[in-house]
Amino acid sequence: MHIKFTAHDVSYTEAIDGDIIQASFEEDGDDDPINPSKFYFDISVSYEFPPIIPSIEWFDGSESDGGANILSYKIDRNSLQLWLDNGMSFDIDFEIEDALFNDINKFITSLLKQTKA
Repeated sequence: MHIKFTAHDVSYTEAIDGDIIQASFEEDGDDDPINPSKFYFDISVSYEFPPIIPSIEWFDGSESDGGANILSYKIDRNSLQLWLDNGMSFDIDFEIEDALFNDINKFITSLLKQTKA
């Protein structure tokens, strides 16, 4: 399944001095988190305890899912594309400030390079 959407709410958060990091891409940031109706994609990691494995979760328009592994990705200034080991793929467009893009780009790039080893 291929999911394409424009994320109108994009966030990057760190907790516990950077031991936990999450990047979120939501079609509608005001959507109900318990019963979503809009697309979203979240990627997070805990550096606190190895092994370092990204956790991903998404809503595909009808149900939430997650737990797959990222096989490959492409990120540029206004989009993120991901291909997962369960056959899912994502094409997410966004417009965000440079500082936020730099944080997300650094996080995703370094995380996925670490987990490919």
